[in-house]
Amino acid sequence: MLNTIDYFFIAVYFLVILFVGLWTGRKQEKEDYLIANRKLKTLEATSTIFSSRIGAAILLTYTALVYIYGLGAYWYFIGSVFGLFVFYFFGKKVKKLGAEQNFYTLSDFFFYLKGKTAGYLSAVVVVIIMFGWVVLNFTAGAKLVQEYTPISYDISVILIGVIILIYLLAGGFRAVVRTDVIQTGGIFLLFILMIYLLLTTNVKPNLALSELFGIPAKEIVNFFLAGFFIPMASPELWQRIYAIEDQKQFKKSLILSSSFYFIIGFILLMIGMVIRTDIPGLSPDTALIVGFSKLLPVGLAGLSVVIIYSAISSSADTYMFTTASSVTQDFLERLGLLKKEKLPVTMRLILTLLMILGIAMALILRDIVDTTFFFVSLTMSLGFLILVLWIYPKLNKYSVNFSIILCLVGVTIPAIVIGISTSLVIYAIALCIAGLVIGFIYYLIKKAVK
Repeated sequence: MLNTIDYFFIAVYFLVILFVGLWTGRKQEKEDYLIANRKLKTLEATSTIFSSRIGAAILLTYTALVYIYGLGAYWYFIGSVFGLFVFYFFGKKVKKLGAEQNFYTLSDFFFYLKGKTAGYLSAVVVVIIMFGWVVLNFTAGAKLVQEYTPISYDISVILIGVIILIYLLAGGFRAVVRTDVIQTGGIFLLFILMIYLLLTTNVKPNLALSELFGIPAKEIVNFFLAGFFIPMASPELWQRIYAIEDQKQFKKSLILSSSFYFIIGFILLMIGMVIRTDIPGLSPDTALIVGFSKLLPVGLAGLSVVIIYSAISSSADTYMFTTASSVTQDFLERLGLLKKEKLPVTMRLILTLLMILGIAMALILRDIVDTTFFFVSLTMSLGFLILVLWIYPKLNKYSVNFSIILCLVGVTIPAIVIGISTSLVIYAIALCIAGLVIGFIYYLIKKAVK
């Protein structure tokens, strides 16, 4: 349990975040609210890219995978490193095209290249993915607060959602970026805490290289593919690329954020191995939270609450804003249901409605690891399609449309019939490829008929 000083630090953190968000919202124009006037410098861009990637999916889910699979879980980060390297070259094209065509969302790319159907289908996937990550981060944050304080899970979810909503309504994208800078500082403090734990614990992780291949080959493939393709279809990453001032700032911020991300991944692997050895029998969902509470001294354990919550909220606000952007701009604005001058007001309304729905979903869905793989599979299948489009931009629109539809089917149906597992990654990829083939056959038939 936390002491009075711990609660004081938590209260100060909340107040600082709220102040920054409200202050950021003063005298904002539409473009500033939506995408920070496309003027992000290296420091802000690096912070917001890095912190948005260090959320529940990494801190809790990845540690849970290490707790279950040991060193073999590192294949996810190996895949991520390769994926971010490839994405750098693709991102240069996205940055240039986004500046020329005034893009705001990932789906703008599909609308521009392959037409309305592909654009709307991709927007459906984006909304599902981003909203899913919102719910997962709410769940993780609430489990964290519940573990360390007398506050119940339900109250924790509501508290987290309301605080994030307040500064999003006030400051929009700029508030997300500014609070991400603060939250990045918190993540680096977490890094220091993890180093402290590794140096002071009597348990030393066993990093025998043979253990890297000690898990089933199927799981190695699943982890690697998930890590590799996710950057390609991370809508929040695309939004930040559009917002960065120029190609030079983009290069610096992606290299720096990727380097920090890789380091955190390795340290988390070490921490997970220590907790796995020292405290067997934990629920994987909360292995990191419980591990910190048992292995760190009382004062430092309290500080870890603020820091881990900071990391989780930095992702939750990003995903919520990206979801609202897609709903507002990819659907309402393009369908003619919204005038451009009303966009910021409407987006604030959408943010409020989505926040209420997100809180409600987090109160129902409480399993972090299983639920994560549903959204990971959906993200990486869309990422696979985007990679295909980058390699072969002349791909016919029917293949794109069928591929998106079947990637949704390839994740949803197996999840319902078989259950959520790492195998969803393979199902998603397989049906995504099937969609490409079916679309190509349909294209040839349609061409022959003409």
